Amino acid sequence: MPLPRLLRTSSFRLTLLYAALFTASVAILLGIGYLEIRGYATHLQDEIVKREVQYLRRAEQDGGTPAVRALLEQRLRQPLLKSMRYVLQERDGRLIAGNAPAQAGRPEGRFWFRMPKGDRPDQMRTVRAYGLPLQDGRYLAVGEAGKAIEEFTDLQGALLRDIGYALLAVLALALAGGALMSHLMLRRVERIVRDTRAIALGEPARRLPVGDGGDEFDRLATSVNHMLDRIDAQADSLRQVSNDIAHDLRTPLGRLRQQLERGRRLRDVDALHGVLERATSEVDTALRTFASLLHIAQIGGDPHLLQQAPMPLSELLETLAEVHQPAFEAAGQHFHADIAQDLRVAGNRDLLGQLFSNLLENACRHCPAGAHVTLHAGTSADAVTVRVADDGPGIPAQEHAHVFRRLYRLERSRTTAGSGLGLSLVEAVARAHGAQVELHDNRPGLDVRVRLPRLASAPPAARRPGD
Repeated sequence: MPLPRLLRTSSFRLTLLYAALFTASVAILLGIGYLEIRGYATHLQDEIVKREVQYLRRAEQDGGTPAVRALLEQRLRQPLLKSMRYVLQERDGRLIAGNAPAQAGRPEGRFWFRMPKGDRPDQMRTVRAYGLPLQDGRYLAVGEAGKAIEEFTDLQGALLRDIGYALLAVLALALAGGALMSHLMLRRVERIVRDTRAIALGEPARRLPVGDGGDEFDRLATSVNHMLDRIDAQADSLRQVSNDIAHDLRTPLGRLRQQLERGRRLRDVDALHGVLERATSEVDTALRTFASLLHIAQIGGDPHLLQQAPMPLSELLETLAEVHQPAFEAAGQHFHADIAQDLRVAGNRDLLGQLFSNLLENACRHCPAGAHVTLHAGTSADAVTVRVADDGPGIPAQEHAHVFRRLYRLERSRTTAGSGLGLSLVEAVARAHGAQVELHDNRPGLDVRVRLPRLASAPPAARRPGD
């Protein structure tokens, strides 16, 4: 038969373990206390008997065994010593004097023996005694069997009984507390299970409740909610990418179909070759789009797989400025580079080169003739900042949050070449390097700033490879 759910919870099992350890600890403490009390009471009895033995031994030293016997008989008549027990016996075990039975075996030192009670012979009492041989070979034993011994025996029983009750109470309270704690935890776990099941069954906007206590369940709920937010964002991005793919690839695929339909009706070989070339161009455009999407997915899949190492960023930016200078000149634009020397970052040279190349190509493609484009690189307290600024048409502020989405294009750009993946690739590479990409209004134009973690300081000197 399966156990109730409450008893199968990990919190209840942990409570049982804690209760067992706590009960064992209490038992050890109470046991030590019991042994200490018992030892102290026994020590007091031994001191009483020891003083009486010393008194009788001095009598033996003064007058021998007859003096011991006389003193013993005298002390038996004293009411204050009625709890004391004396045994004086011959070598053969015959009792000479005393109020206790002769001791077979003549035990020496401290020992216990039992004897009937004087007023109730059917009951036995325990005597704590001390035995020693006399100088003439006779044997003397002195013990204490009054109410102190009986009270001590009763105290022992009461202590053991109370210890047992205390352990049972501790165990019961621990089990009750464990059951209550398990019940409370089970309620919170059930609520989390109910909410996650609802999310899995079609309520993606639902989130786990987070309390004000900040306990481990609240931290878990916060982490799960953050994960769900990321999943929702990725799902929205996937839906948007699907819509954008359908929207942006519909035109080249439609043109491709038209070219193929036209080719089916052609009989002239030269004309057919022209149709096939245009169809191939449309296919290449679609393939480049899918290759870019795959490249972005690979970059964003696991940034730790990228091979990153310390690299001279200044050298890379100077090379890119020299490579893109002719393109700006051909477009009739003014390009200016202001790059601080000895800038170093940790990164992948090829990917960072692709990032800044995309920014420069976007500026060249979307700015009209006569526009000014600036590439600036410098350092701040803890980062290297690279800026690509222009005075072209820019991007509206309300579109800044959307242009990093894959295949997203402004309406005015849908008639120009491109796939809408340039800034998506920039954002993916920056995120893989722990960098930040910011868009600012250059009034007029656009100012794109990339902040990379800084490796080493750089002097303020600048170099201008082109104008």
